[in-house]
Amino acid sequence: MQAAKDTFLKTLAGRLAVVNPARTVMIDGATRPAVLALENETPLPPDATLNTFLLSWEGAGRAMTEGPLMYLDCKLGYGSEGTNDMLRTDRGRTLTAMDSELLQLCGQNRAAKCDYTLTPPLLLGTNIFWTLPVMETPSEVNGVLQRAALIRMFFFPEVA
Repeated sequence: MQAAKDTFLKTLAGRLAVVNPARTVMIDGATRPAVLALENETPLPPDATLNTFLLSWEGAGRAMTEGPLMYLDCKLGYGSEGTNDMLRTDRGRTLTAMDSELLQLCGQNRAAKCDYTLTPPLLLGTNIFWTLPVMETPSEVNGVLQRAALIRMFFFPEVA
């Protein structure tokens, strides 16, 4: 299951680096594409949560009653408070830009599953694939316009 999670995260981050190379976040002095898995990044600096896709895993199960296909439910949260230059009136534009980026990241909805604990990563011989994002209605919290998108990712478990 971990290889599927890692592959999904690495795939989205790699695609964001192409779709919008300027959407980055600095964590521990390193600049990275702004896609973070919350389970890997605790604690997050407060400024890292804005204009960043924050991935959390919500649930898991078997995709069918028979067969090995599994699923993981993923929630991607993101938001913006706008920029000082625009007196924070551009937070809706930023959220819309992030909506578009997310749809581009997820458009080709499959990737080769890899074991990222090895260098270089090892191809595991199967793919992961996922649904298009279902975007929730935006909400405002403390001046930040935010949205969550839900994605179901499917995979075959690794064989021990």
